[in-house]
Amino acid sequence: MMTIFKSRGAIPAALAAALTLAAGLFWPGAPTAAAGETPRSVAEQLDAALLEAMRNAETLGYEGRYELLAPVLEDSFDFPFMARVSIGRYWRKMDEVQQAQLVESFARLSIATFAARFDGYGGETFQILGQEEGLHGTILVVNHLIKSDGEAIAINYLMRQTEGRWRIVDVFLKAKYSELAIKRSEYTSVYKRDGFARLIEIMEAKIAGFSDGDAS
Repeated sequence: MMTIFKSRGAIPAALAAALTLAAGLFWPGAPTAAAGETPRSVAEQLDAALLEAMRNAETLGYEGRYELLAPVLEDSFDFPFMARVSIGRYWRKMDEVQQAQLVESFARLSIATFAARFDGYGGETFQILGQEEGLHGTILVVNHLIKSDGEAIAINYLMRQTEGRWRIVDVFLKAKYSELAIKRSEYTSVYKRDGFARLIEIMEAKIAGFSDGDAS
C-alpha cells in the first residue's frame, strides 16, 4: 500500500480561506494557456504517473520512482513559483544565487516526497470529479484517490497559468491541508530564526532521509 500524505498540522482556516490566502499571492497578467492543455489534462498526466509509480513500486524502488516521477512533476508543477511563495517576504532578502538554490532544493524535495509517499499499490485508482474557479484566474481540480475498499481521499490540485501553461502551485490533501501553506509556515520560521544556510541544510537532510528510507 502507498504511504498516504502525513499531515504536519491542520490549516486553521477552511479550504475556501486557504485558497483565498494562496490566490492573493499570485501576480496578475498570466498568458493564455497552451492550445489543447487544460487543468484536467495536467492532473490526468500526474495521476497516471503516480499510478505507474505505485504499481511498480517494489521493482523500481525509491530511486526508480524518483527517476520516473521527476520529469512529470517538473512538467506539471511550477516549482520556481512555489519556492518563492514558500519563503514569503524573505525571497527579496536573498541574492540570485540563493534564490536559484532554494528553487532547486524545493523541486528535489518535492519530487523526493512524492517518490517516498507513493511506495506501494493495493488496487487504488484516481478519479477527477471536476474543477472549481478560484481567485485571480486559479483553478482547483477536484481529484480523489479511490482505495480498493471504496474510501475516497481528496488530493486536489490548485493551478494557475504561467508562461502559457497550466501548472500546479499547491496540493490540498483531504480538501483542507495545503502543502504549500505548511511549507511556508515551516520555511519562513526557519529562515527568520536560523537563516538561509540552515533552511537549505534542513531541506537537504529531508531529501537524504527519503533516500535512506526514512519517510517521516
